[in-house]
Amino acid sequence: MTEAGDRDRIFVVEDHPLMRAVIRDYLGAMPGFEVCGESDDAEQALELLEGVSPDLVLVDTTLNKMSGIDFVAVVRERWPALPCLMLSGHGEESYIARAFDAGASGYVLKGDPTELPLAIRQVLDGERYVSPRLRTPGKGR
Repeated sequence: MTEAGDRDRIFVVEDHPLMRAVIRDYLGAMPGFEVCGESDDAEQALELLEGVSPDLVLVDTTLNKMSGIDFVAVVRERWPALPCLMLSGHGEESYIARAFDAGASGYVLKGDPTELPLAIRQVLDGERYVSPRLRTPGKGR
């Protein structure tokens, strides 16, 4: 956040309409966050991002046409300073590694809504975030 009272602007890319609505309503009700845009499709999201200037993009790993991980790589190429936080139901190491290799700033598992604001805040503060349920001793995550 840049000034007192400002809200961090979050753009949500989630292909499931109900999940997207829940995220939008949940974050919109929290102090300090504003959902500035949303899309169910990576290609549409890339077009919409041009005009909304979010502070962070929240991206589902599984999208139609283009994966969320591939989407993150494109976002990082076009907007290198724009952090992307992956939201996923996949806890496999291969997904996590590919997400970070693509340029994601964090990886949060679906299922614990109280974790999402913490993950967003940590990524916006310039830190890497990995869901505690995914952290493995000795892996440096």
